[in-house]
Amino acid sequence: TVGNTAGVLYAISTAGSIAGTLVTAFVLIPSMGVRAILYALGVALLLVSWLLARHTIRVARPAVALTLILVLAVGVAAQTVGISRILLEKDSVYHRIRVHEDASWRYLRFDRSLQGGMLLKDPTISPLRYTDYVHLAWLFTPTIQRMLVVGLGAGSIPKSFLRSYPQVLVDSVELDPMVVDVARQYFAVPEDPRHRIIVQDGRQYVRRTEGLYNVILMDAYFAEGIPFHLVTREFFQQVKAKLTPSGVVVANIVGALGGPNSKLFRAIYKTYASEFTGLYIFPVGFSLGKEEETTRTILLFATQTPGIRRQVLGARLEVLLRGKSLPELVTRSFMHDFYEQSIASGDVPLLTDDYAPVDILPVYGWEPERR
Repeated sequence: TVGNTAGVLYAISTAGSIAGTLVTAFVLIPSMGVRAILYALGVALLLVSWLLARHTIRVARPAVALTLILVLAVGVAAQTVGISRILLEKDSVYHRIRVHEDASWRYLRFDRSLQGGMLLKDPTISPLRYTDYVHLAWLFTPTIQRMLVVGLGAGSIPKSFLRSYPQVLVDSVELDPMVVDVARQYFAVPEDPRHRIIVQDGRQYVRRTEGLYNVILMDAYFAEGIPFHLVTREFFQQVKAKLTPSGVVVANIVGALGGPNSKLFRAIYKTYASEFTGLYIFPVGFSLGKEEETTRTILLFATQTPGIRRQVLGARLEVLLRGKSLPELVTRSFMHDFYEQSIASGDVPLLTDDYAPVDILPVYGWEPERR
């Protein structure tokens, strides 16, 4: 009957959809990657079209041959990004990871988002400027012996701290094991007695770890977003419990100080303020135009010491620079970016485990500040 036939067709369609989803997710993507799958499907469609048309359209053969040549040319061209060369392109559970380099720099991308990189002549130098600002943690704590980095990426900050401060021990926590492998193989990230790499969710690690840290760096991002459970009040309470009394949290936040794209930053700021009495803001490159509505990288330093004035921070930085205690890329000009204005937070939510709408507080049009 018509009903039986329709039911059989529907069952076959459903079974095919389930099988296609499972095979693609658990077999094809891990073994071939998205790009190879798309190319294979494209070639298969061309071949099928050629077989169907070979007896009816004579021009099909040279057209298909030309098309195949173009596909191969595109495949070769896809190994470059602009004038850079792709070294790796692979899908992990969380991102599409791409490593590419030009004559001077090597870069790490998650999907379309630039995450980090290194100078080929000096792997401790990142192409992204915000990494230098993290060293300003010394302005807020007199001692750094243990540092926790949540979000490894290309490992620029751990490498810089390990080289600059021989007394510092660094623990780096990264959720994606493939990112760890890429950091070791392509970005010269060491793993030794001074640098432990832990493959784990950052929040789980903070909750379970023993001992205290002088500095905790929050630098965990997905391709184009921030994990909500790493910006809630409950998580910041856990972070505070793992800090030494004079410790500091350094948060890398993408956002704006004011205007329509500022809600994400202001919500995160409000949530930090609920647990830390001293918050200090360094928007990267802010002194160049003083544009509050510009989307940029913002370094937020959270401590339990409120009211430290610009003059005091400037004096501390001067002492460190004169004593050559900081890397050469850290300069006096960083103090020009120090932002002392109050942050309006009455119209943004306090982020909690029950309510953290970071996915509906988007930030558009941002590209990291480069050297």
